[in-house]
Amino acid sequence: MNYDLHENTSELVPKTLNDIIRANRDHAELRLAKTIEIDTLVGVIDKSAILKDEIGDWRLISLVDKEKQTIQILLAGDSRLRRHPAITSPILRIDFAKGFVLTKSHSVYKLGNRGLGEPPEDDLLCLCAALHQWGTGPALGVPIISY
Repeated sequence: MNYDLHENTSELVPKTLNDIIRANRDHAELRLAKTIEIDTLVGVIDKSAILKDEIGDWRLISLVDKEKQTIQILLAGDSRLRRHPAITSPILRIDFAKGFVLTKSHSVYKLGNRGLGEPPEDDLLCLCAALHQWGTGPALGVPIISY
C-alpha cells in the first residue's frame, strides 16, 4: 500500500485502533488491552511519587510485536493539564487501588474516569503521531494526519 502520508483526507483518518496499522500487519497489532495483559502489570506504586498529569476518559492499549512476541501496554486519554489527547510511554505498573500508572519513562499518571470502547478520533490521531515520533509509524503504514 502506498499512502500520501501528508494528505488530510477522510480515508486516512483511522476509525478504530485496528485501522491505525495499515502495513506489515503480520508484524504488529494495536488493540484494546486484554484483562490478562493488564493483570501482569498490577502492583503498588509509591504514594510519594510525583504526578506528571491526570488522564481522563482513559483506555489501556496493547501494541503487540508479533515477531518478538511482546506486548507493550500504553495509556491513552485526555490530559487534564494540557487539555488535549495524550498517550504515554509503555506502562510498567498499574496501581488500581490508588489510581496510578507508572510508565517506562518513570512518569506517574493519575487515572481519572475510565473510557469505554474504542478511543475517540482525537486519541487515535494522537496515537498515530506518537507512533511516528517513536519511529515505528512509517514501517507500519501509520498515516500522518495534519490537524
